[in-house]
Amino acid sequence: MRRTTRALAVVAATAALALAGCSDSGGNSATSGDNGDAAQPDDAPALSDINPVDRDKLQQGGKLRFAITQLPVQWNYLEAAGAAVDLNTILGFVSPSNWDYAEDASTTPNENFVKEVKVEDGPPQVVHLKLNPEAKWNNGTPITWKDYQATWKACNGENEDYQCASTDGFNQVEKVEAGDDDFEVVITYKSTYPDWTGTWSSVFNAESLADAETFNTGQLEGPNNDWLAGPFKIDSVDEAQKVVKLVPNDNWWGEKPLLDEVTFRELDADLAPQSFANSEIDVLQYLISADQYTRVQGRPDGEIRTAGGKQWRHFTFNGNAKNLDDKKVRQAIIRGLNREAIAESDLAGLPIEPAELMLGNHFLMPGQQGYQDNAQDLSYDPEVAGELLDEAGWTLEDGKQFRTKDGEELEVDYAMLAGVPTSENEGKLLQADMEEIGVKVNLVNKSTDDFTPTLQDGTFGIIGFTWETTVYPFANIGQIYTCDAENNFSNICNEEIDKLTAEADVEMDEDKRSEIGNQIDKLVWDEVMNAPLYRRMEYTAVPQNLANFGAFGLSTGRVENIGFTE
Repeated sequence: MRRTTRALAVVAATAALALAGCSDSGGNSATSGDNGDAAQPDDAPALSDINPVDRDKLQQGGKLRFAITQLPVQWNYLEAAGAAVDLNTILGFVSPSNWDYAEDASTTPNENFVKEVKVEDGPPQVVHLKLNPEAKWNNGTPITWKDYQATWKACNGENEDYQCASTDGFNQVEKVEAGDDDFEVVITYKSTYPDWTGTWSSVFNAESLADAETFNTGQLEGPNNDWLAGPFKIDSVDEAQKVVKLVPNDNWWGEKPLLDEVTFRELDADLAPQSFANSEIDVLQYLISADQYTRVQGRPDGEIRTAGGKQWRHFTFNGNAKNLDDKKVRQAIIRGLNREAIAESDLAGLPIEPAELMLGNHFLMPGQQGYQDNAQDLSYDPEVAGELLDEAGWTLEDGKQFRTKDGEELEVDYAMLAGVPTSENEGKLLQADMEEIGVKVNLVNKSTDDFTPTLQDGTFGIIGFTWETTVYPFANIGQIYTCDAENNFSNICNEEIDKLTAEADVEMDEDKRSEIGNQIDKLVWDEVMNAPLYRRMEYTAVPQNLANFGAFGLSTGRVENIGFTE
């Protein structure tokens, strides 16, 4: 499976947005704090769990049916509204995937698309990619250096008419040129860029990027198969039934896919587990509650595959919302928020101790090199929360339930996604915690269809959702936390974060880069742009006889090798 190098924003149940870039897999962490090697603890979750089997031992044929949270509304993955986990999952079957990622997130070229890689360290850093001449788009045109140049030009930030989800990585490139022929790409960086493989984990058809209008709206009504290239192709998109159907691509030049058909069906989160138990779907990724975990076990031929996950729950704070423009108020809310109690409630009944999944870093996951818990100065302490609110001028009068200033009650809005158990549960716990410190929380119902517009329009005070991180933990800082970032849903600007992000983007020394990343993380905590709650385990429900698919962790697999045992 292809994994993106965008961080992915996931609606509570399992839907997701994505950070931008375009690559594979993810990583974040939460344990000690030095910059030494992060050894895997004895009781740590598996790095992957996919039932690996050689393809020649698998049967040819069969159908695989996925559940997704939402049918894509924008099929251009580079465009801001297209940055979604569900779309990324679908595109993994039908678009270029340049690298294979091992369990430790190391990369090797996928020879179906890239035959050879050469890197001149520089500065300036120069990357040479020898492309597979047999690789072609579904319209029959070969994939060449021109597609790489067009991808870079669309999202390098120079033309603001292109509504790119992010310019990260692309904005570090000085030029993209042809090498000895059309199948050699020469990418010259302005200086150095350590995460260059993340930027070039995929490539997009030059025709689809020809102008801003085509880029922004050319795939709003549905995907264009001519602009795709992979082992499968899109056969149909049924808007009424909410189903995307894929079949093997007759233009594919690599090993023939084992599966005859792959479908993706939009299902409500509360219906998907029973649909799996009834054998109506075959893949349900990221089980997130004890109810889901228990219900999927009703399928006799099913099993749950488990690995350390890339997703993490959090609250995003809107600095433009009523009363949240005051940093002291935001900090008070965090000090009054019992994050561990929320984790215990969300994860109750799952086979994991919530304390093992607490997260104190926005970029690194527990066990990942350089991880530090930078949340200590904002740990749970209702007494300190009250003192901060006093300093901000919000006082609690005798006999009053909520604090007031200038005759107004201290209230904030929480955007609660109706029908999403985690969002509802977290909102109610937030409301109860805030009552203890004199803050009124209004639970404002939003439909899951309103999730993306709510974020983009800033029509919320606090909102809970899930980011899915990547194997490039510091590549996505600029997508969420810099002043002009498309996905800076906090609407909070700290120029020091911008300055340090520019340093992190070009720092090739891993230890120094981790140090800079942790400096940024401390600033994000201090500003309370968002508050990590906990990391998720990757629980994936599949049929027992499914091979080469499941819980991937940081690794990837090739979709043409997914199949069933005899």
